[in-house]
Amino acid sequence: MSTFEPYVKRPVRFIRQLDAYDWRLKVYGLSAVSNHVSDGLVDTAIRAIPGYLPSPAVNRHRYGVGFLIIHRGTLRNWFLLDWWEHGDILFHKLFSSPLDEPKSISAEQEMPAVACVHELRVINFESKAWIKALLRENPEPSLAEYMSYRFDNDAAT
Repeated sequence: MSTFEPYVKRPVRFIRQLDAYDWRLKVYGLSAVSNHVSDGLVDTAIRAIPGYLPSPAVNRHRYGVGFLIIHRGTLRNWFLLDWWEHGDILFHKLFSSPLDEPKSISAEQEMPAVACVHELRVINFESKAWIKALLRENPEPSLAEYMSYRFDNDAAT
């Protein structure tokens, strides 16, 4: 049986909004080894990952919004690309790179992993933000409002 280590909350930081390929993505970072993800890892992810988003960004089922989680983990660097379609469905692609070769990002096609507990905090926040901004009766649903909600918990409490 695997050994378990006590849970220690990792700081999550909202890094920026990325506008690419007619998409708007909230970019988040977290790290197992420091209080933030390195600028180099963020730049690498922002150059490599958005090209995997479906095209067109906006159609009658797709809204051109989502989020990217960049996580410097203990085993690998993880990149979670998520976007909304069909009203309430979150689509997801997982990527990773070796810790010692962060630019060698590849899609995790054979691995059925979704997210670790640290990344799930961000996904949970984004789900609640989607419900609050878009899955309501009044006032009118708002993509701009959804994009304004940002999880930024850089205190590991």
